Amino acid sequence: MATTQLKSGTPKTSIRTLRDDHRKILALFQLYLAISPDSRHATVDQILGLVEEHLHKEEALLADRASQPGDQADQLIEHVVREHEEVRAMIEDLRGSETDDDQVLDEFFEVMMQTLRMHFLAEERDLFPRLRPPAG
Repeated sequence: MATTQLKSGTPKTSIRTLRDDHRKILALFQLYLAISPDSRHATVDQILGLVEEHLHKEEALLADRASQPGDQADQLIEHVVREHEEVRAMIEDLRGSETDDDQVLDEFFEVMMQTLRMHFLAEERDLFPRLRPPAG
């Protein structure tokens, strides 16, 4: 797992950074859907790069958090990391695709977008609140 640290020093700021990443990626999904299919390649490359960077940052935060004894979010963190592995496999499939059929690639990419939307929603609803330091 990644050992690099996020730029910010506090978990709250780190979570904000991850949420900002979610918003940026979701906005690019909207851009992707709005442009003509023959112009989407550069946007897909940009999205895939941002997703990979985001997963790396998130795993750095989770690695730090998972190492804290008594963490109640361990199972949730394991689930999130498994989902990251699935997304990475999808990215690898997209990048390694040898088909020139834009429709097939668009359909697969749209499945990946839906997977990421659900993943982001679950993280913000279930994981991020557990990663905040206790009040007080």
